[in-house]
Formats: sequence, structure tokens, C-alpha cells
Amino acid sequence: MKIITSPAKLMNIDYTTDFFRSTTPKFIDDSALIQSHLKEKSPKYLSELMEISPKLADENWERNQKWKAKPSAKESCPALFAFTGEVYRGLDAKSLDKKAVEYLQKNYRMLSGLYGLLKPSDKVMLYRLEMGRNFEFEGHKNLYEFWTEKVTDQLNSEMKKNEILLNLASNEYVKVIDRKKLNHTVIDFDFYELKDGKPKTIVVYTKHARGLVTRFCAETNAKTLNDVKAFNYEGYRIDEEKSTEKKLVFVR
Repeated sequence: MKIITSPAKLMNIDYTTDFFRSTTPKFIDDSALIQSHLKEKSPKYLSELMEISPKLADENWERNQKWKAKPSAKESCPALFAFTGEVYRGLDAKSLDKKAVEYLQKNYRMLSGLYGLLKPSDKVMLYRLEMGRNFEFEGHKNLYEFWTEKVTDQLNSEMKKNEILLNLASNEYVKVIDRKKLNHTVIDFDFYELKDGKPKTIVVYTKHARGLVTRFCAETNAKTLNDVKAFNYEGYRIDEEKSTEKKLVFVR
């Protein structure tokens, strides 16, 4: 079983761990190619591309100038601990024990606009490049064009026969996987909050729940779909009636 999530815009690289040795991302040469084009872009371009404030654009322009394919330990952090958005607040990797972190190293991958596909131990630097932005370079219209075949092939190479892929990524990011060419069943997820007896989707809670499921799998050493169906953190329970063979629905 493999688990995928999206990265987060919020990052913090001030963390080290003894649970594993840091590694170099599989597609670091591709990342360097993308970054070589990003580095040339002005703050104004970045502001328009990512729909961010001039202040954030300046900050990310500086990040692009400092980015390296082979950063030092002080300049980088293992991907598992680098992202700090809502998914990662749910995952709360810093509080996991060694056994749970080892589970994630084996079974968990993060999608990324800059790095393509990341293992928990892969060193990353501060960056911002969402997969869904229309960043054109080297004849590619966008990042999907650049990454889809690479990411799909890599997942195929890492996964064993009959392994399932738990999709806990956003629609923006999971689109980078070509489901027709992926040789494995993808399991999607929906999370609902009961409000006045009616199920509602609340984005921030959905993001948090994706991290919670990832944490649950790591802490319980989940191996099968039935193991995942037992997810019950923070009041969530499986809704068997709404769930299907390829989608799990949880409600609280």
C-alpha cells in the first residue's frame, strides 16, 4: 500500500531527526531544470503566476535565488518535516515514533510541483510552486505536461503487484498521475462534517483529515483496505453506505 498527499505552501526547514538519513530526491536534476527557469523570473511574474502579494513574491524570488540541488543540512530539511500546512498538522510527524516514521518512509510519498515525487527522507529547500500553475518552460505548457509520465512511472516502479494507492492528495495534485497508465487501484477519500443532520464538506477539515488518515496508517501499521476503514481519529467513522470499492467516505 502506498499513500500520497499534496505538499503545503507553508514550510519550515528548522528540524532534524535521527530516525533516518536524509536522501536526495529522485528527480533532483529535473527540479534543477525547473528552478533554473524560475530563477530568471521577476517578482512581478511570480506574483501574477501564483496570485500572491508583492511581499510574498519578493520572498519567493529570494528563495529561487538561493535554491540548490545539493543543499547543506542547515539549508534543507527532510520533506516529512518540512511542510507545515493543514494536512501536516493532522499528520504531526514530529510526534511520531521511529516505527511509524519507518512505515511512512516505506509507504508514503508527497507530490510536488518542483520535486515531482518525494520520499519522507528527501531533502527539500524552501520553495513555492503549485502543480496547477501554468508555468511554461522548455516547451512544456505546464507542470502536468512535465511531470505526469515521470511520476506515474515512478509510482509503478515502487509499487508491488496488487498494491493499492491511497489518494489523500488534492484534485490539483492527483491530476499529475495518469490513472490509465498506473497499474494499481486508486482509492479516493471524502470527509464530511454532520451539520444539522446533513453532511457537509469543509475544506480545512478535509485537509486535516487527510493528514490524520496518514498518521493513523503509520501508527497502526495499516496494510489492507480493511485496516484503513478502521480509521477513527478525532471522531471520524466510515460511512459504509456512501463508500464504494474505490472510494472511502468518513463522517463525523
